[in-house]
Order: sequence, then C-alpha cells, then structure tokens
Amino acid sequence: MNELSPDRVGCITASRIADMMAGGKGLTRARYAAQLAAERMTAMPHRFNFTTSAMEHGVEFEPVARMKYEIRNGVMVAGTGKEFILHPFIPHFGCSPDGLVDDDGMVEIKNPETHTFIQYAMNETIPDNYRWQMLAQLACTRRKWNDWVAHDPDLPEEDGYLQIRLTPTAEQIANLEREVRFFNAEVDQIIKSIKEKRK
Repeated sequence: MNELSPDRVGCITASRIADMMAGGKGLTRARYAAQLAAERMTAMPHRFNFTTSAMEHGVEFEPVARMKYEIRNGVMVAGTGKEFILHPFIPHFGCSPDGLVDDDGMVEIKNPETHTFIQYAMNETIPDNYRWQMLAQLACTRRKWNDWVAHDPDLPEEDGYLQIRLTPTAEQIANLEREVRFFNAEVDQIIKSIKEKRK
C-alpha cells in the first residue's frame, strides 16, 4: 500500500501529528486542517510535495541504519515503511511505521545531517516532533514500545548511532487519541461550513 493509497487520503498521519499538536488555531495547525478538508472533499491527495537533499540523504541510508539496528538488538525488522496502517477505531487516522519489531515493538529511523545528529547526541532525548510521531504510531498499531534510532554514516561507528526507546503510558495514548478526535471534528466543521456557504 503506497503513500497515495485511497486509505491515506484525508487522514491525519503520524508524520504530520506534530502539525496537529502545534496548538490552538495556529497557522501550522490551521493549514493542516485545510489540507485534510481539501483531500476529503476531493478524494485526492494534497498535490504539493517536495524533496530536500536532507530527505534524500535519509532515504538513502535508512537500509544501513535498519541493518545496524537489527544486529545491535538481535532482531528482524518487518515491513518496508510504505504500508499504511489505519487506527482500529478512530476514522481518518493512520501511520506508516519504518518497521515492526517482534510482537509488540516498532522502530522509527532518522538519518540526519551530522550537525543535527550531534545535537541529538548531546540532548539524548527524542525531539518533540518525532516523539509525537512515534506516539501516534503506537496508538494506531496498538504496540507497546517504539525505538527511535538516529544514525549518521559519516561519523565513526559508535559515535554515529543513537537509540532511545519510547514506552508511553495508556494515559498518554488516550490523550493523543482525544486530540485526534477533536482535530477530526475541526476538519469536519470546515467541510460543513464550506458546503453551507454554497447553498
């Protein structure tokens, strides 16, 4: 199932969940709501898309980071990162995890530029935007934990690998799911308002 799958169109996705959580009626949140409304009304994916050199770098080295993760943890990662998994009971909500691990885990892989990796290594915490993404992935898959892996092939082996596990509480998952329901209602209200104005 690819990124343009009909199941994905109009959905709040884990990779954009940080935009939803931007707060209040801020520009980022409002823009994302408008994009989703457009997708739901047209049944077509949002046309604007771009690829940066940093994104291309991440895609190129993801298989390397994935292999290192498997070796270090003695596991096999299932999936390609292209499968879209819908939330079991919240409509218009889904994710495309980088990989599933064992029966209750998953992994999210990032291959940032070196200066960004060094910031990650200094902080030793999952950045907020990725934490939201991983939490949404866990909500959709109903799995228990998610390993965040940052990898930089330009640094020496031990210096260029960082792994942090996210194991959220049931309350954290429930809080996120509540926010998703609120946001879905916002998108539905946008669509309703537009239709009413056309009468």
